[in-house]
Amino acid sequence: FNRLRIIDFIEGRDLDSHADISNELLRNVGLTVAKFTMAMADFYHPAANRSHRWDLARADQHANCSSLIEPGRRRRLLEWAFLQWRQHGPDYLDELPWQFIHGDMNPENLMVQDNRITGIVDFGDACMNPAVCELAICLAYLMTGTSSPNMVADEVIESYQSVRPLSDLEQKVLMPLVCGRLAVTISMANQR
Repeated sequence: FNRLRIIDFIEGRDLDSHADISNELLRNVGLTVAKFTMAMADFYHPAANRSHRWDLARADQHANCSSLIEPGRRRRLLEWAFLQWRQHGPDYLDELPWQFIHGDMNPENLMVQDNRITGIVDFGDACMNPAVCELAICLAYLMTGTSSPNMVADEVIESYQSVRPLSDLEQKVLMPLVCGRLAVTISMANQR
């Protein structure tokens, strides 16, 4: 069994390599995520009906990883993030629209040139999930490591909604899903 990986060249550098992400670029990220979500709304492939360790709809599969972190503030924050996901996410997942999502729309997978997203790479975590998970995953990474996480979220969400408005329920679960993705990311890092 041989594997072949085909990569097409996409102009630009990954968003993660940008030291300063402008508001214009944040708005472009929101537009790109929304357009991708809309484009994938009717796409289906049976292989996307899978779960994996990064599956946001199953974030709780990592909840026991908090024991890998020394007792204290960091462990309490991780447990709080899982609690937010559990209290405000799983009960509503079946009520949300599900579709094919990229599943890992982080700055390393968004290509940028001239303050515009030129492409999305690495579809290795693609699966069927609630559509709003795509935005939540992207926000989890963009909000991390910035002194203004709320401003970042506002810029991305506002531009996203100009293309694909969020339902009331999607708005309700968005930040708990962001917390779930952050919790999974921290858990996975500590497992490794």
